[in-house]
Amino acid sequence: MQFKIQMIIQDEHGETKTEDIITLDKPGDKIRDVGLSLQESQELLKALQKTIICHQAEHYTKAHIACPHCQKKRRTKGQHTIQYRTLFGIVAVRSPRVYRCHCEDAPTKTVSLLTDWLVEHNSPELQYIETKWASLMSYGLTVDLLKDILPVSESLNAVTVRNHLHSVAKRQEIELEGKPDHLSGAPYEWEQLPKPGKPMVVGIDGGYVRNWHEKRSNFEVVVGKSWSKDVASKRFGSVQIHDSNPRRRLMSVLSDQGMQANHQITFLSDGADNVRSLQYNMYPESEHILDWFHVTMRLTVLSQFAKGLENSDPEAGETVKADLKSAKWYLWHGNVEKALWKIDDCCWLCDDDELHYEKRKKFYKHLVEMYTYIQNNRQMIPNYGEKYRYGETISTAFVESTVNEVVAKRMVKKQQMQWTHEGAHYLLQTRTAVLNGNLQSTFERWYANSKIADSEKVAEELEIQKAA
Repeated sequence: MQFKIQMIIQDEHGETKTEDIITLDKPGDKIRDVGLSLQESQELLKALQKTIICHQAEHYTKAHIACPHCQKKRRTKGQHTIQYRTLFGIVAVRSPRVYRCHCEDAPTKTVSLLTDWLVEHNSPELQYIETKWASLMSYGLTVDLLKDILPVSESLNAVTVRNHLHSVAKRQEIELEGKPDHLSGAPYEWEQLPKPGKPMVVGIDGGYVRNWHEKRSNFEVVVGKSWSKDVASKRFGSVQIHDSNPRRRLMSVLSDQGMQANHQITFLSDGADNVRSLQYNMYPESEHILDWFHVTMRLTVLSQFAKGLENSDPEAGETVKADLKSAKWYLWHGNVEKALWKIDDCCWLCDDDELHYEKRKKFYKHLVEMYTYIQNNRQMIPNYGEKYRYGETISTAFVESTVNEVVAKRMVKKQQMQWTHEGAHYLLQTRTAVLNGNLQSTFERWYANSKIADSEKVAEELEIQKAA
C-alpha cells in the first residue's frame, strides 16, 4: 500500500490548494511495517516543517513588499537564503531584498524583507529543548538524543548546544542587571507593609568543580536553596569569581518567592567568608545561623585525633576528649565563650613537644583552625538546643542535597569533568531555572507569540534514565 500525505493550504481569501508532502510505501505484510518507522516520522516532520515555513515566508513577503507609507510596490534587487534552524531540521528560506521607496526615511537604500520576521536564526523551541536537556545531561548526550528522536540538523554538535545554552544564560544575566540588589523604601515604610507569610529559610553552601585552566586545581561554586511552608522552594547558584553581583541574584530569587522587607528570614551557612558577605545586610528581619552540621563535622574530626592522642598519651588524650565533649555541649547551648575556653585548653595541651603523638602538630593546627572558626562566627551561633526543641531549622542538610542536585549530578564530579568559570556559571543559571520550573515561562515571556510545549515529564524521564 502507498500512503500519500498532502497538505491543504487556505489563504486569507478562502482559496485553497493542495500540496504533496511525502509518499510512503507501507505493504503491511510484516510486523515491522506496521505504522510509521522512526526514520519515516522524521522525514514527515521535516517535510511538514519546510512546507509550512516556506509558505509563511511567502505570505509575509507578499504582505510587506509594498512601501509601508505610500503602499507602492517596491522594486526587487535580488534575494538571498536564510538558514532557519528548528527541531525538525534546517529550512532554507528565500529572503528578497528590495529597494526602499523615496518616502522612506532610512540610512540604507535596500532592505531584506525577512529580517524583521526571522530576527534569530534558531527557533525558540530548538533553543528551549537544547537548553533544558543540556542542563540535565552532558552536551554530547543532548546531541545524541536529539538526533535519535528528531530530524535536527546533522551538523548539530556539542559545541553548538553549549553556545546556545550560554546565549540563554547571558540573556538571563542581562535581565538580572535591571533588578535591585537592596531593599527599596525606608524602615518606617516597611512597618506598614501587609503581614508577611510563613518564615523563610535560606541555606547556602559551597561545592567544588575541577578547573579547566588549571587542571590540578578546583574552584568553588556557591549553591543555595530557599523554602518556606507556604512557598515553593527555589534553588540558586553562581561562580562568585565570575558573578559581578551575587547579592542581586539572591535578592531576585527571594523577591520571586514574594519576600517583603518585613519578612522573617533565617540564613544558614557554613560560615565561610564569601558566604557571610553574601547574606549579611540583606533583610532587616533576618537571622544568621552557623550550620550545626558543619560545627559537629569539625568536632568529629578533632575527636578522631583525640583518640589517636589517647593511644600514645592516655592522660592527655582523655583530658582533650573531655574538653572537646564539653565544648560541643557549650556550643549546642549557645555558650560560645566557655566553648572557646575548652578549645583553647586543648590547644595548650597539644602544644607540648613532650607528647609522643606523631600527628600532634596536625592536631594542633586543626584545633587552632577550629578556635578561629568559632571566633569568626560567634555572632551566628545561637542556642541550638532551644531552636531544636521548637522545631526550627539548625542544619543545612537540605542544602547538601541541593549541592548534589545542582552541581554534582550535572558536572559529573566522579568523572572529574573540567570547567571554565564562565561555563560553570552559565550552566548553573540554566540548570537552576530548569529545576525551579522557570525556564518554560522565561521562554514564553521572551517569545510572546510562541508557546513552548510543556516537557516536564520528558525532563523527569531523562533524569531517571541518566541516573540508571
